[in-house]
Amino acid sequence: MQSIKDIMIQNQKQNDILTKQMLDQMIPEEEYVKDNDIYCKKCGERRTRFGFSRKIWIKCSCQMEQWEKENQASKNMERKRYLEQLRRDSLLGDEYKNATFDKTDVYSDNFAAIYARCEKFCANFEKVLEKGHGIYLFGDKGTGKTHLTACIANELLNKGRPVIYTSMGEISKTIRSNFGSKEMNEAQFMQRLRDVDFLIIDDFGTERVTKNDDDLWLQEKVFEVVNSRYNNRKPMIFTSNYSLQEMVKERGLSGKTADRIREKCVGMELRGKSYRLKKRDKTDFDF
Repeated sequence: MQSIKDIMIQNQKQNDILTKQMLDQMIPEEEYVKDNDIYCKKCGERRTRFGFSRKIWIKCSCQMEQWEKENQASKNMERKRYLEQLRRDSLLGDEYKNATFDKTDVYSDNFAAIYARCEKFCANFEKVLEKGHGIYLFGDKGTGKTHLTACIANELLNKGRPVIYTSMGEISKTIRSNFGSKEMNEAQFMQRLRDVDFLIIDDFGTERVTKNDDDLWLQEKVFEVVNSRYNNRKPMIFTSNYSLQEMVKERGLSGKTADRIREKCVGMELRGKSYRLKKRDKTDFDF
């Protein structure tokens, strides 16, 4: 068994070797040696010290500051990549990728009230997620429903929340086009619609879900998505040219689907002039 003295001698030899290795690695432009320790020329703090049983490198204030900057830059880059991926996954088209509340033209008291409610929805997104509350925005075509929900989508994406922005027509087309696909089958796509934090369905009611009193295949898919999100308190946002009552009477939506939407979504009717035409009138066509 080694004596304490022998262990101390052995440790000293190891530390002498480590000290020499550290001195060989030092940067003369940034560091200097004092009492066998290496110091920073800028802040004057040590960059080496004796640890529990051997000499170790430590970070001075300058190195910590640089490390924090690099770490923050890495986090910023990681977040940027994450947000870019969220935006790609959102299915939000190029036409509305830059739609924001602060760039929105508020043209009437009715529009202003709904605009404020949509902003509040985003500001309170954590409570909304907890309770699964949503929005059913309906009214005449062109009044700005899609623009406002695109503002919601972009605001939530900027907050780092996953969003899917689509329509029942697109859902139908995607499922049919991916039938038998190795990349994503119907079950996987429907799972995405069920699990995403926020699901926005634009132009709800454009696609009829019944014909001659017979349920179409789409009726089943609508209910599957709505019911699953209802049960799991996942927020849903709809835009439509039809009220929920009209959706049932005129577009064939099943009563049980409408009831679930009505319970979880605040209904808001957007009335007034065509927002789309107002936007067109302000466009500077450069041709």
